Amino acid sequence: MPTIAHILSRAIDIYMLIVLVNVLLSWVVFGIQNTTVRQIYWITGQVVDPVLQPIRNILNPVSRNIGIDFSPIVLLFLLHVLNRMLIS
Repeated sequence: MPTIAHILSRAIDIYMLIVLVNVLLSWVVFGIQNTTVRQIYWITGQVVDPVLQPIRNILNPVSRNIGIDFSPIVLLFLLHVLNRMLIS
């Protein structure tokens, strides 16, 4: 029987996958007319953006002039650390 830590670890893995899908789609969604791809991007954005926004607010002074959004990398790193803490 799985423990709560194991279930939470799997949920974090799924959320990390959603973040990765959102990042990958953000690179191509504006050049594609496919409505299914746009809907998937919108749905993943609804799940990911509320968590990314506070990270973006913290990183904005540093990354404002670079033009690259590092917040997904920070989020994935934090989720990885949390996941490692759960399974150890």
